[in-house]
Amino acid sequence: MKKQTYTMIALLVLVGSMAVAAQAQTSGRTQLIANIPFQFNVGNKTLPAGEYSVRQVNPDSDHAVLQLRSKDGNAGGLIQVDSVIGTAPEGAKLTFHRYGNKYFFAQAWIDGDNTGMQAPRSKAERAAESELAGLQPKTATVALRAR
Repeated sequence: MKKQTYTMIALLVLVGSMAVAAQAQTSGRTQLIANIPFQFNVGNKTLPAGEYSVRQVNPDSDHAVLQLRSKDGNAGGLIQVDSVIGTAPEGAKLTFHRYGNKYFFAQAWIDGDNTGMQAPRSKAERAAESELAGLQPKTATVALRAR
């Protein structure tokens, strides 16, 4: 009976310490939440409008990967990003390139950090850009506040 009690206590201590370690690992990761009011592309994937969380899945790696995931978990995408240096924004923001009615994820910026994360232009974005180049419509960069 004593052996079972000690085994149970040891298991509880082990599980508790693993939970604390897991919490410590995830607490250093910054997560942005943004309501994106339009359909957009991340890499070669099209995602519907909605509330999304954006977080870096590998903060210790030299090759950063961002995960964009809808609040309901039904839509999401991963994209490898590069660091870009700029002016530190007053608030967190996501930036999109717009070509006609098509939007492409471009950058993520964290509040007060002058280093952002920039997505490379996908094949679909380059095609939309060249398609509209001959028509001369305006292209725009759209920035959304995130929290």
